[in-house]
Amino acid sequence: MAVTRVLIVEARFYDHIADGLLQGAIAELAKNDVDFRKITVPGILEVPAAIAMALRAQESGNTDHHYDGYITLGCAIRGETDHYHHVCREAFRGVQDLAVEKLLAVGNGILTVHNEKQALDRSMPEKKNMGGQAARACLRMIEMRRAFSHA
Repeated sequence: MAVTRVLIVEARFYDHIADGLLQGAIAELAKNDVDFRKITVPGILEVPAAIAMALRAQESGNTDHHYDGYITLGCAIRGETDHYHHVCREAFRGVQDLAVEKLLAVGNGILTVHNEKQALDRSMPEKKNMGGQAARACLRMIEMRRAFSHA
């Protein structure tokens, strides 16, 4: 069977939270013998564009990298303005639109939380391990794609 390759797109707006998400995702990929590449974007709003750029490069033959799935990691913490709502909605919509339109296997590990404590509880591998959960979701969706012969 071919090697499974995943692109991790991580938003590092909150480095300490991103570290936990990334550790959890990488541990899960390692446990499943999955190759990965990681790219970093400034915030969650840039995640869909980064996936679209990777897809375009792959489709046009401008890269040697082929990905079977994508893992999105990042965090938005509610602030005092409406900015949080717009960023969260558009980031999720962008990722989901790409997943449905392009039949992508995506594990979404973008956290949208009310405060830093919630973010830390969800991001740390020894707690809720949402990075690991996103990796597991991605791997399951890769299996589904292969089962439906869309790979």
